[in-house]
Amino acid sequence: MLKRSTVLGVLLGSVMPISFVAAQVSASTTVGYQSQATVEFVENTDVTPPVNPTDPTDPLKPVRPVDPGTQGPLSIDYASNIEFSQQQISGKDSVYYAQLDQLSDKNGKVGDYPNYVQVTDNRGSNAGWKLTVAQTHPFMNGRNQLNGTVITLMNGNVSGSNKHQPMSVDEAAIKPDGKAVTVMTAKTDNGMGTWTEHFGKDNQAAKKSVSLFVPAESKKVAGAYKSELTWTLTDAKL
Repeated sequence: MLKRSTVLGVLLGSVMPISFVAAQVSASTTVGYQSQATVEFVENTDVTPPVNPTDPTDPLKPVRPVDPGTQGPLSIDYASNIEFSQQQISGKDSVYYAQLDQLSDKNGKVGDYPNYVQVTDNRGSNAGWKLTVAQTHPFMNGRNQLNGTVITLMNGNVSGSNKHQPMSVDEAAIKPDGKAVTVMTAKTDNGMGTWTEHFGKDNQAAKKSVSLFVPAESKKVAGAYKSELTWTLTDAKL
């Protein structure tokens, strides 16, 4: 036992000097310098052209004549002209469905698309907005008018270029009384960029997504009737 203790003591003693060997580290020099990065924004007043309602990355051109969209950083770019086609006079309550919109692609090929409305928010404030629609006056044929009609927009689907999408309403019933009906809204930090609300997720659904109700008691004189829809985009926090 005495011999084993001595050997251990010698081994420990021989290791000790190794732990006190220090490495020499050379000092490094650090300097600093500041450069500048700048950017300037100006208001965007361009008119945004119509796009494919189900794929906003695809620009399209309306076939039916339409007025150009509004200018400015918050704009209504396009709204389909709603056509309920030719109908037989009926003495009962009737519902008619709008034709699909027609637009042409960059090669001039014409196709059918859901009726839709398109808006753009390039303000940069992310303040939110509200889109409404009103029927300015009843359907008129000269001095003859259709009373008691209701245009209904159904199956609203929103498409855009980012994840901060606005909200559509399930159904918007528009009466010829000039009262505005909400169609689409964007809360704060939503709805930036270009957005479409198309009525019907695809062409098949769109065929039954915009309707006109005409009551039996409404007097109908043969001929073409016309009305107007006024779309209003409001800069408002929601």
